[in-house]
Order: sequence, then structure tokens, then C-alpha cells
Amino acid sequence: MNKYIDPRANTYSLFEFQSKYGTEQDCEQALFRLKWPDGFVCPKCGEHHFTIIHGRRLPLYQCPACRHQTSAITGTIMENTKLPLAKWFLALYVVATNKDGISAMALAKYIDTTLKTAWILLHKIRSAMGERENIYYLGGSVEMDEAFFGGKAEGKRGRGSENKAEVAVALQLDVSGRPQLLKMQVIPDAKGETLLAFAERNIMEGSTIHSDAFRSYGTLSKKYCCDMQKYEPKSKDERLKWLHVMISNIKANIEGAYHGLGKRYLKRYLDEFCYRFNRRHSRKPVFDHLLECSVWSPYKTVAELGI
Repeated sequence: MNKYIDPRANTYSLFEFQSKYGTEQDCEQALFRLKWPDGFVCPKCGEHHFTIIHGRRLPLYQCPACRHQTSAITGTIMENTKLPLAKWFLALYVVATNKDGISAMALAKYIDTTLKTAWILLHKIRSAMGERENIYYLGGSVEMDEAFFGGKAEGKRGRGSENKAEVAVALQLDVSGRPQLLKMQVIPDAKGETLLAFAERNIMEGSTIHSDAFRSYGTLSKKYCCDMQKYEPKSKDERLKWLHVMISNIKANIEGAYHGLGKRYLKRYLDEFCYRFNRRHSRKPVFDHLLECSVWSPYKTVAELGI
């Protein structure tokens, strides 16, 4: 288990989970309550009344005013699914409770489905995690650097390598200097404009960014307070300590759970790691977080997911 993921994070036992979401009706009603916590609202006209159309795998809710029909999975990552909701919920539970991540092959065995179906489910779930991570910013004291991910290959290492994916990493520290929130994003290069664009998407303007003395970070001074100092990785310098711990952890996680990754899908695995790390101290069950993400993240086709 990753020692920087809090093992005390609140989770349901498998027995508790099955007691709450053991049937299709349990799952459908849970989705209904999340979508319409204050009662049904027609997504087309705003009407609060509905009639139920039975005879389908899942109930359809029809608005008596405009006759628009919708369901509990419409607009969620589960839209148009042929998979039972009980298997979707179990997949979410397995992903939420496996703190080091889970492969498609392992998930397929857990939920008794094909490898292809498990692969698609995982990409949809990771996409929902990424959507959730996009809605907030880091602030205050932030460490920032780049890292390189990919298999071992000949050629130049570090900045300028053509064999690995380059990733911008930002870590917000709390007042005691310990890690608080993490952001990671695949970037095409380490030019100043690229790093500034990453910072603008993820870090509140006016925050203090601590980095090494790489000249591209000077561009960030347009909108941030920049603390640029030379970093010696072989020394016992405490500078950027926690940031490099995070980078080391995600690399170990990828090698351990997925045995390495190519560039194509790296972004989603980084989103998953950040999602887990940023909720390590949450008192709310991780499954509940993930279920909400699945309801409020937009539906994407396989083509839109790029898989």
C-alpha cells in the first residue's frame, strides 16, 4: 500500500456495500437521489412532476408538461450502458477501495465481465476523476517541477528526452510545509509558455511557486511569486522534498499496478493518482465521492475517450 495514502480513509466494508447496493433497484434509486436530491426536475422544462414508464431495463421518468423522457443514468458516465448497474457500482467500489489502483484484467475478474468491458469502465471512471480534479485550484505555497514517465529506452535522459512523456507536477503545501493537494498534467515541452499555461489552469494567481533554477520558470513571474533556486538531487537538500516524494510514488504505483504505461493513456492514470491523494484524509467514504463524480461528470462515448 502506498504509505502516503491514508489507510484510515473512510470506506465501506464489502458487507456494508452489498447491503446498500445489492440490487438493481437499490442502485437505480441511489442514482435518482444523487441526480435529484430535492425531488425530480425535468431537465428540459423544469417541471417537478413525473410519470414512470415501466417495461424497460431501467425506469423512464416522463414529464407530464413537455413529455420529455429521462432516466437516472442519463447524462452520467453510465448512460447507454448495457451492463447491470450492480456491476457498475461494484466496479466503482473496487476502484475506490484499491488504493494502489487496479488493472482491467483484475477488474474483469471482480465483476465477471470481459476484459474489453472492464477496460472501458476504467477509462470512464478515470475520466470522471479527471473532471472532478479540474474544478479546483492550488494556492498559497506550491512546489513545481517536471517529471518524465515511460519505459526504459536508449537516448537522452531528463529534460529534452524524446523517449518519455513529460509531466508538469504541482504540490500545494500546508502551513507546516507538508503536502496537501496535488496536480499533474502531461505537457508537450518545458518551455516557459507551456509551464505558465499549466500554472494558470491549476494554480491561483499570486501564489508562491517554489521551483529549481530552470530558466523557463522565470516566465511564471508574470502572475506568481517565484522562488527559483538551484536544486541538487544528490545532496540532502530539503528543497522540493515532498514534490519528489510524490513523483517517486506515482512512478512506483504505475510500475507496480500497471507494469508501466505509454504516453497515450498516461493522463488518466495521473488523474486517478491525484484524485486518490487529494482525498486521503476525507471523512466521507471514497466510494460516495466516486459515485457522485460518476453522476455529475459528462457522458463520453468510446470515441470521445480515445480508446
